[in-house]
Amino acid sequence: MKKISLPLLLLLGIQAEAQLTDTLKVMSYNLLNFPSVDPERIDTLKGILTYAKPDILMVCELTSAVGGDDILFNALNVDGETNYDMAVFSDGPDTDNMVYFNSAKLGLKEQNVITTALRDINEYVLYYKSTDLATTTDTTFFYIYVCHLKASTGFEAERNGEAQLLKAYMAGRANLQNVLIGGDFNFYGSDTEPAWNTILTGSAVTIVDPINSPGHWNSNSSFAAIHTQSTRTASFGGGSTGGMDDRFDFIFMSPDLNSYGNDAKYVTGTYKAFGQDGLHYNAAFIDAPTNTTVPLSVVNNLYHMSDHLPVFMKIAINTVSNSIPEILAGMKIWYSKDSQKIIFTFENPLPQTGSFTIVDLSGKVVKSYAQLDEGNALNVADLDSGMYILQMEQFEYSMKFVKE
Repeated sequence: MKKISLPLLLLLGIQAEAQLTDTLKVMSYNLLNFPSVDPERIDTLKGILTYAKPDILMVCELTSAVGGDDILFNALNVDGETNYDMAVFSDGPDTDNMVYFNSAKLGLKEQNVITTALRDINEYVLYYKSTDLATTTDTTFFYIYVCHLKASTGFEAERNGEAQLLKAYMAGRANLQNVLIGGDFNFYGSDTEPAWNTILTGSAVTIVDPINSPGHWNSNSSFAAIHTQSTRTASFGGGSTGGMDDRFDFIFMSPDLNSYGNDAKYVTGTYKAFGQDGLHYNAAFIDAPTNTTVPLSVVNNLYHMSDHLPVFMKIAINTVSNSIPEILAGMKIWYSKDSQKIIFTFENPLPQTGSFTIVDLSGKVVKSYAQLDEGNALNVADLDSGMYILQMEQFEYSMKFVKE
């Protein structure tokens, strides 16, 4: 991944953050049987996506491959945009899922299907495209799961069965990291849905709700700010009515995304029901008071596109490589949490010229060393917790580490 020499970091100063991190916008959206119900809604969807500009778009209630292509070519790659791509359409029982991604930042490594009694759950493995990926083969992976669990009260056991199949599959995946599980879960409350605990802890695979908001969400005004369904009180286009009173839609994530555990981190405070202002409990999304969270045109598009609101969040990616240059072959460098030191072991002595510098993610130099200590280490005990970049001037080499 991207290497930045120390002189360049010093030159860029605060602007170095753009070189060290990137941000991905992630969205999950129930499209309300698109395109079977009113394919003309593609222009409505275009208005939403042009405003949101997601880098990863997970969708459910897709009803055909034609509709999948329509989204790519007429709602994403529009108005001069050409970078969006999509996975291969998988036609399962009932409605289907899909992931779209910004191919300037991401590529698709593989995709797989998890079969359940009602609808397939789809797995998509994406990788981040760093500028030196071809030479370092060092990258960040995202394991994306899109699902639409059984609807309606009285089907809690069925939803739990689907969740169990998902978690059992995930438990068998090697190197699982940076997990995002998006879709329509049809959960009425964490207190009544066994699938809630299955998603979070089932099969010994830990998953978290980014906003940590358990509760009985259905018909509970305390959760108005995170309700995702229904945008409508009038019946049209096959959507559910009743106004905003349910939290059916989620993006769950793995806990490594809380701490750059695998080079990516959820940006705190960015998770939201997209466009939700919390002022339309049991009301239609277009009712008074006027929603000013997003432009009025987007409010209208969200109302007409689906009976669900999308869920949205941002993820920051560390773009600095830990790939060891050939000149450092035989060397190992790691951060020891116990000793709070960066430890070096090597077959050949290091050159005596050149310094070691630590910068934070804003590009600010926080510590410098003229040489290693007698134990071939660098003491970082006085640094605050967080992610840092170690720069080795003599090799123009950088290494990321997390100080706990």
